[in-house]
Parts: sequence; C-alpha cells; structure tokens
Amino acid sequence: MTGAHLLSQDDAEEPPGYILVIYNTVERVVRGEAHDLLAEQEVIQTAQAIAAALRAAGHRVITAPVWEDIGAVLEGYAPHDVLVFNLCESLGGRSEDEPKVSATLDQWGFHYTGSSGPTIATCLNKAQTKALLAQRGVPTAPYQVFYQPTDPLNPDLLPAIVKPLAEDASHGISRDSVVHTPRQLRERVDYILRTYQQPALVEAFIPGREFNVGIWGNGTLHVLPLSELDFSYWTDPYQRVCHYDAKWNPQAVEYYTMPVLCPAPVERELAARIREVGLRAYRATGCRDYARVDLRVADGVPYVLEVNPNPCLAPDAGFFNAARVAGYGYAEMAERIVRLAWRRRHLAWQQQPASYVQHRPDHLLSVVHRPSSLRPGQGGR
Repeated sequence: MTGAHLLSQDDAEEPPGYILVIYNTVERVVRGEAHDLLAEQEVIQTAQAIAAALRAAGHRVITAPVWEDIGAVLEGYAPHDVLVFNLCESLGGRSEDEPKVSATLDQWGFHYTGSSGPTIATCLNKAQTKALLAQRGVPTAPYQVFYQPTDPLNPDLLPAIVKPLAEDASHGISRDSVVHTPRQLRERVDYILRTYQQPALVEAFIPGREFNVGIWGNGTLHVLPLSELDFSYWTDPYQRVCHYDAKWNPQAVEYYTMPVLCPAPVERELAARIREVGLRAYRATGCRDYARVDLRVADGVPYVLEVNPNPCLAPDAGFFNAARVAGYGYAEMAERIVRLAWRRRHLAWQQQPASYVQHRPDHLLSVVHRPSSLRPGQGGR
C-alpha cells in the first residue's frame, strides 16, 4: 500500500497556487566547532529534494535561500495563494533565531508547514521542554542547567550527559559528553560555555534502548513505525550515544556502527508505551503537521530526551525512513505535509504549547523515584 492510499478523501480540496520552499544558508559558523558546518549545509540538499518531489506531484514550486532577511524573500508573494514549506533552521547562522522565521511568516499572513514560533522556541531550549513535559506528567530524566562551571552540582545526576542548552543536530555532543565525576562534568560544562556560548544542560544519563517516534497530524495524530538505534556494536553502555560524529562524520567508526532499525524490534507492550509517551510529548509542546520525539527506556519507562518539531526531511533521514516503512514514497511524504499545513488555514485554533516555563539559574527537576537504570553504576572511562 502506498502513502497515497492512506490519505483521506478530504484531500481533494484546492491546492495552493505556489509552494515556496525556504531554507537557511550558512555562510560561516558563528559559534561552535568548524565541522558543525556539515550539518548546517544538509538543509540545502533537503530543500532541493523536497522541491523536486513536489514538482513531480504537480505543484508549482519556488525555492528561496534565507540568510538574515526573511522579509526580503517574502516580498512579491500573495499570502492567500502561497504555502511556505519552512525548512529554515537558523537566521544568520544562529539557531536561536529559528523561531523568528515562523513569527515573521505569521506576521505577514503566510500559511506554512510545521510548528509555530512558540513551539520551536520551547523545543529548542531543552530545559524548557523538559520542565514543560514534567509539568504535564511526561517522563523525562533529571537535569540541571549550568551557567558557570562552578555552579552547585547535584551529585545524584552522575553519570550524566552534558549538552548545549539550545542546539540541534547533536552540535556539541561527542564521545566526551558522558561524564562520571564532578571534575569531568565541570570540564565539559566549561567547553560548552566557551565553544557554544550558551548554558549547558546536564542530564542524568539513561543507559538504555533509544527510540525515535515520528508523528504527523493535527488533532487526529498518526504515529509512524518506531525506529531504534542499534548499539549492539558497543559494549560500554556509556559509549552508546548518537553524537555529532555518529550522525555527520563518515571518518568516525560510530557513523557505521550505530544503524537505525525500522521497524524497531520491540515487544508490543513497550511499543504501546513508547507511542503513548511520544503522543503526549507532541501534544504538550504544541507540535503541528509533523515532528519526531526521541526517547530512552529505563525499567520499562520511556523517558523523553528531546522533541523535534520540523525534523530533518532529507531522503536519508529518520523521518522519511519511518514514512517509507509505513508505505509512503518521498513525494507522498512531502505532499502529505503540504496538505496537513494547507488545511490548517481553515481552522480557527492554532495549537500552541500548554505553557511556557521560566527557569531560575539553579533550576533542577526533582523526581520522586530515580529508576535503578539511572543510578550511578559501573562503566565509562
């Protein structure tokens, strides 16, 4: 069965006159490591692939790169006749400005694919996401935000993984990100502060199975086949991390030894729990059209690592791989996202995050019970 057969009869409505595919261009790395440019450049190939797929589906498509001025790209287009396929992940090379793209599209009256500015802003800030999920009763690992390497540390977090607070594509995550001692933790926090110029998120490390949940829809949601990262090559549980090199560096052994299994070989009861937690996270953060939720499992409980609104749609990326397993071709996936977004122009409601959580510098998520899988153990360096 193909994806076209899975679409409802309501899809026979008038399509947009044009689809404007916008994507960010990155001329230089404004912070972080020089190799981070590899991930930033993938969006160009993705935009080309999406545009070609939509043209093959019969749409009139225009592609437009964006560096700083999104308004200059929109000039000359009529909002009522154009759907913007939003692939912008930054402005001026700054990922924290990604929400401004959606905000500008809203201000100009354009309909566009994917989530709203508030949802993207919430999910980009990992601590805000985790606080919101905890507020809604969605499991997520204990964490602490560090603004200085010398900030007080809750030792119960160790072993922990240290990440930039507000980056995507695994920027700032490496083989050294999992730490076991206070000294290692503070050294890694110092690296994040200096290199990525933002606070560090320190999160209790979950040495369990890792799953990706692709979800699409508005109101009525559909979960794509589950994906699981295969860490079987790695015997040390604290090296079972899909870090930047594992995703982007063909010279790294992890690039070839952490394949994604889809559909995931997971028992029915656990799969149901993973889907349920993924759906709750999608709704809690106000995602629209499509998103991916990343989770790890400890003691049978799925813990949300991140919620990714507007995840990568590259032909070799996880979201399309799950859609392909569900029976969709690449053009059918792109077409379905277009139709989900175009239908929303008829809706009075706009799905938003349930709430917005502010953080004190010493904010720490408290948990009543820390699963045995999250307690300090053997292993690591």
